[in-house]
Amino acid sequence: MKYKIFLAYVLLFLALLTGCTGMNETEKADEIENGDDETKWVAAWSASMQAPFKEGISQQGFENKTIRMIVHPHIDGNEMRIQLSNAFSKDPLSIEKVQVAAANEGAETVPGTAKQISFKGDQQVTIPPGEVVYSDPIPFKVKNGENLAVSLFVKDDTGPVTWHPRSMQTTYISDGNHVSDTSASSFDKEEEAWFWLGGIDVTTDTSVKGSLVVVGSSIANGNHSTLNANHRWPDYLAKRMNKKKSKVKLSVLNAGISANQLLNSPPKKGEKTMARLEQDVFTQTGVKGVILHQGLNDIRHHPDIGANKIIEEMKKIIEAAHDEGLKIYGGTLTPFKGSGLYTEKGEKTRQEVNEWIRTSKAFDGVIDFDKALRNPENPARYLPKYDAGDHLHPNDAGYKKMAETIDLSMFE
Repeated sequence: MKYKIFLAYVLLFLALLTGCTGMNETEKADEIENGDDETKWVAAWSASMQAPFKEGISQQGFENKTIRMIVHPHIDGNEMRIQLSNAFSKDPLSIEKVQVAAANEGAETVPGTAKQISFKGDQQVTIPPGEVVYSDPIPFKVKNGENLAVSLFVKDDTGPVTWHPRSMQTTYISDGNHVSDTSASSFDKEEEAWFWLGGIDVTTDTSVKGSLVVVGSSIANGNHSTLNANHRWPDYLAKRMNKKKSKVKLSVLNAGISANQLLNSPPKKGEKTMARLEQDVFTQTGVKGVILHQGLNDIRHHPDIGANKIIEEMKKIIEAAHDEGLKIYGGTLTPFKGSGLYTEKGEKTRQEVNEWIRTSKAFDGVIDFDKALRNPENPARYLPKYDAGDHLHPNDAGYKKMAETIDLSMFE
């Protein structure tokens, strides 16, 4: 009897000691990052942020507004957290309230699904200029292919905003705090952009190996695909990868920026590719690999640039990815004859770059988008059934073809 009492006191003492000690911040971060033995954190959706334009809504910012953004995660999860970015602002950003819910039609959300998002236990968060923050994890059933609505309320004037224009997805805006509204009645303004929302991570089972980031420009971004339909080629690729019988399950993250360039990207077109790698690729949760599809805008806007400069920049990006322990796959540049900036000199450069991508073995794998989309009778042009009409971007069928041409065994 005395032994049992003694043992009870010892166990109580150890429990109190453990409780007083707690976990340090590193241990807490490790727990969040690694999950348990059967789950892990992986990025399920992301958007590449860029600086505000000199005019328009990104320059004007918001005051006393609710912004409801619709996103399309690519993997299932039981917990989630969001990333908010103030990377391109000179001022602190204060957000009063954030909620996530299952999305319904338009700005509507599914009743009973909304959950409050907090930051270190608080509803309100202030993000310093140039910084990003992650929310606290919350239990939330995220389903591959089912849209989420993330609603933010900002009370004070935000000033110019960090954002992602040409989202190919409608964002809904209202006056006042309507974060908790399930109806669309208060949301009387629409924009085709995401604001401050840089990513969504989920805990997922270990059959999902991690995330694969697509780095590119308007074709990666899905320009000219059907609005709100999630018909970008990374969306189609994610569907292929996450079928039940798929041997390779990866989340596909879209780091495309409309009009972005490989070498000297103007401010309105996002930072050049190398400058984007840290935030858009290397810091993504669970990242395992990169698909690079860049260089066509450089050729179009600077026909005298020549293939060598583009190839040398690609080599630097390949080296940077390998230094991070990541595989990197190269996509050949697609046809553009008939578009406004086509030149014969530019076409020659495109062919030379594509030949290097195909034959150099510099990449860990090659995806021949050019071969998939070109017209066999006129290889400088799109096959008409894949042409969006501007002779530069694919249509929905073309984006689907791009995803279908990728050999998934490369990622095993």
